[in-house]
Amino acid sequence: MTRTATLAGFAALVAMAIACEIFARRTGRVATFGRAIRALTRRRAIRFLVLAGWLWVGWHLFVRVRR
Repeated sequence: MTRTATLAGFAALVAMAIACEIFARRTGRVATFGRAIRALTRRRAIRFLVLAGWLWVGWHLFVRVRR
């Protein structure tokens, strides 16, 4: 997969997340991103999983390994 296709995929995911947030704020039928994260992080184990997920995403997006 090329870098351009990967970036296009991430851009599509961001666009869908923004569209979902706008829909949630206008209708009130779906939880906003902040409310969903707040509901998820009520338990300690899930907070750890969210942290681990953020670390994984950060490592794979921002760390470059020279081979």
